[in-house]
Amino acid sequence: MRAPQSKALAAGAGVLAAVACATPAAAAPPPCGTAQIADATGDGHHPNTDVVAAWLSESAGRLQAVIRPRSAVWEPAHDDSEAAGFALLYSAGGQVRYVRAEAPRGAPVRFDHGTWSAAGGFASAGATTGEAASDALTIDVPALPAATVLSRLFVLTYDGGDATAPHWVDRAPGGTTPEEDAFGADFVTGACAAGGPGAGPGGAVTTTAVELDVRRRVVGGGSTAVGGRVLPARAGVTVAVTAGKRVREAVTQADGSFSLVLPLKRTTRVRAVAEGIASQTRTITVVSTVRITVRGHVVRGRVRPALPGRVLLLRRGAVEPAATARPRDGRFRVRLARPGRYQAVYIPSGERAARSTSNTGVIR
Repeated sequence: MRAPQSKALAAGAGVLAAVACATPAAAAPPPCGTAQIADATGDGHHPNTDVVAAWLSESAGRLQAVIRPRSAVWEPAHDDSEAAGFALLYSAGGQVRYVRAEAPRGAPVRFDHGTWSAAGGFASAGATTGEAASDALTIDVPALPAATVLSRLFVLTYDGGDATAPHWVDRAPGGTTPEEDAFGADFVTGACAAGGPGAGPGGAVTTTAVELDVRRRVVGGGSTAVGGRVLPARAGVTVAVTAGKRVREAVTQADGSFSLVLPLKRTTRVRAVAEGIASQTRTITVVSTVRITVRGHVVRGRVRPALPGRVLLLRRGAVEPAATARPRDGRFRVRLARPGRYQAVYIPSGERAARSTSNTGVIR
């Protein structure tokens, strides 16, 4: 997938170079409600292309995309890179579209828009306007009809590379590369316009945004509460919450809130949908636990959750494990001949959960 990802790094350079650059602004416009995209800090390996949030705003009377990185430095980090790129992508009208800012070294930021595909990368349709502010990039989105749903939002950033191999830095939400399947919350154009959001056909009120609140980490697996709300707030809206391959339903209260309990045994991506409008994809990381007890030369242990994986028994100061085991139904047993202080490291297979280290046991 990497080979043709960013044709506009070369083919679109002429369009980008012709764009007039805006005067830096004091701050980015606020989101309509909650930001559509929140991303972990530090998963991008350059501070200025490590995205922490992105959203769509209509506060200026037109649709604008905002991309906020960890550090607002508008130039490439690599000495041999010509430019750093920041693109917000969304699906509308059966196409994946984008708005983008490129920050060249020693020159003002330039802006364009177009379409994107996994096979062809960025295909520029021309220049747009924007601002490189003190905290974020603001990019004007080409006009769309009111009540258009912008879905499957995500941000891609890169630092240099070429038309055949862009140097990806961050994907928000998610990890680094374009092929991940996490997305920001859907956005309905005009939802924050005067007169109030949610007026559907015949004046019926319909959902324009879904917010989802989850815990980021669950230690040992087990049940965890999931909640959120729909906008406009009202009772009786059915919300389908997808967690991995499971789908559960909740119904909203008068304030638009909903909640349910999910059993989690492994790291899981969660998303909520109400009346066709989706929340951001959230990831709940399950952190494993491992405990050991020692009697004589026998080490017994228990891991949670009871997932397939490996247990390494490590003697203090040693580089190589003294023994390994594979838990069955969450339990393992190992006999060790050499005295010393030992710990067990549990590594769930397939990254189903985060690894863990046990308490210390002593063999005398």
